Amino acid sequence: MDLKTYEQIKFALAELVRSGQLIATERENDSKKKHDAEQPWRDLLARLADDRFTVVFAGRFNRGKSSLMNALLAMDRLPTGVVPLTSVITYVRYGTSERVLLDYQGSGLRGEARLEELPDYVTEKGNPANVKRLRSAEIQLPSEILRRGVFLVDTPGLGSAIFENTRTTESFIPEIDVLILVTSYESPLTDDEIRYLQQASSSVRAVFIVVNKQDTVPIETRKEVLEFVNSNAKSLLNENNVKPFSVSARDGLRAKETRDEELLKSSGILEFENELLQFLTTYRSELFLVTMCDRVLGRLESLPHTEAAPALISKLKEVRNRIGDSGLDSPRQPGLVPAQIPRARIDARGITPCEICRSVLHDVLDFMRQYQYDLSTSPETQEVHARQGGFCPQHTWHYEQIASPRGVCTAYPRLLNLTAKSLRTLAESNDSNRDAELMEYTCPACKVRWATEDRMVASLARKVQNSSKGEQSTLCLPHLEMVLVKIDQASARRNLLIRQAAVLERTAEDMQRYAIKHDALRRHLVSKEENDAPLLGLQMLVGHRNVNAIFTVRDIL
Repeated sequence: MDLKTYEQIKFALAELVRSGQLIATERENDSKKKHDAEQPWRDLLARLADDRFTVVFAGRFNRGKSSLMNALLAMDRLPTGVVPLTSVITYVRYGTSERVLLDYQGSGLRGEARLEELPDYVTEKGNPANVKRLRSAEIQLPSEILRRGVFLVDTPGLGSAIFENTRTTESFIPEIDVLILVTSYESPLTDDEIRYLQQASSSVRAVFIVVNKQDTVPIETRKEVLEFVNSNAKSLLNENNVKPFSVSARDGLRAKETRDEELLKSSGILEFENELLQFLTTYRSELFLVTMCDRVLGRLESLPHTEAAPALISKLKEVRNRIGDSGLDSPRQPGLVPAQIPRARIDARGITPCEICRSVLHDVLDFMRQYQYDLSTSPETQEVHARQGGFCPQHTWHYEQIASPRGVCTAYPRLLNLTAKSLRTLAESNDSNRDAELMEYTCPACKVRWATEDRMVASLARKVQNSSKGEQSTLCLPHLEMVLVKIDQASARRNLLIRQAAVLERTAEDMQRYAIKHDALRRHLVSKEENDAPLLGLQMLVGHRNVNAIFTVRDIL
């Protein structure tokens, strides 16, 4: 499945979620009820916005779930200990710097804390019985395993004395993409863990079972325990390819911190990590989209019976079929690397990616800087400027932005007086002379613009014809049309058009990602490219506002 198909299916799901959200909230007048009705739909958009794949670590307390996550992350960041953690879900996602974001119950606002303060929110000692009413904690870490949208989730322990912990972990089952059940050699697969596996098996698409603390038992004991776990797992999950992993999370983390390759290999972490990463790399796209379709379907089926709801469900089934048509349900091979798609960019000053627009802006600005000085100091320039009719409306305001009030007051009296004289002449003459008078008007800045356009169009047309792929330039549509007129080779025209189409499609995808993250209240996830997309998309269609304004009209043919 290529990246483009994957993105388009995501966008189609987002449209269905937005439509479902409108139906769910259209009859709610109470603001709190409306917020509550919107939240499940916003959570779906948040999943699409995050493009996240949720890998959940579950098991009894004191099994070493947090220690195993620390070992995978190669950094000791999650709080561990023999005392049960509080009933708070802890997410771990990629971030360029370490930070902690806090979601509170009944609030759309997010708090922030330092990483060393995390135990104050997610442990029973720091937040007993979750008195701080925390919904979840999100830890952002610069760990390579998280870079591709993988979310690691640490859940409260099963079977602890705190009943709320078990209930929170069990209620999180619908959110799981991949379950990693962490048990240990002390008491492998307890009743709580077996019950949890049974509950999760119907909705979770992949299960890994890790037997932790192998460093606490002799080697001969490990084989016996692993056979016991393997036999029970096959029976519970009705699968023959269940493979429990024997690890020591403590040794694995120490090995990574000290770069001890022998200890890392003997810890079992490396084998488990490689299997997990291979699975995520091979199946992630399929599982993410299929799981999202199931979740959206569940929401749509919960809508009140209206004419619109069945139609949305029908559309969702069409989207689901597209996943099958893409070959996702067939045996998977390692994904193909997507073709490089050109990306247009706006620079830090907000300047257009269109090469011709940039040249026009540069040349016109250079001209205006010199011309405005001459206008303010030279009576001869003022006279010529007045008799030419001054600038066009667009370039008049460009001039005003760089000229001083004193410069305007010395440059423009002649033009105002000459215009007044023309108006008096028109008032005393027939209307038929009016058009003739106005035809004398020629904007000097427009002359510079047209000369630059002519030069750049000819240069780019030659460049495109001399290239087999036409990859040299990104153009707005008005200037693309001008260049195409000058190209004789059909193959060069085709390559240029295909490239421009790819840039437009890529920009459209960035716009759609921006909209999903905005609607999901995930604006902190917006990338620079997505943030530039609204302005870039308009500039790609009509050119820069200071070049192709409606006041500057020219027959390009």
